[in-house]
Amino acid sequence: MSFRIERLTLEHLHGAATVLVRAYSGPPWNENWSLEAAAENVNTVLGTPKSIALAAIDGGRVLGIALGIRQRRHAGPVIYLDELSVLPEAQGRGIGTALLSAVFETAKAEGCNSVWLVSQREGALSKFYQRCGFAVGSNLGLYSKSSA
Repeated sequence: MSFRIERLTLEHLHGAATVLVRAYSGPPWNENWSLEAAAENVNTVLGTPKSIALAAIDGGRVLGIALGIRQRRHAGPVIYLDELSVLPEAQGRGIGTALLSAVFETAKAEGCNSVWLVSQREGALSKFYQRCGFAVGSNLGLYSKSSA
């Protein structure tokens, strides 16, 4: 399988939304995303100034996406990687690693001093991010509150 990494555009919106729906439908997430909700998520990042939205494309088909939003922190600009998703049948072929590397290099070229993300603390995803050079923060917790 060959693929190329390119900037994600509105032309890729349906393919990017499909990647989110399919990537999150299975373990470990088991989430029931609708195409509409996924497209809204992608479109929000595309409409955010200075965001980084990349796609892994093979023959016009979107295989994976990376969506990052630029934020200003005390030490300078950073990219918060909101989504890194690859179609289940395309996982294990270097697409996620290539997307993550491209996000980091793009962020660096655009003056950001780091990329950060939220994911599982243990398991295969944690090991993947650590293999790609990310460190697990020891002093942060994930807090949420919902009405459901």
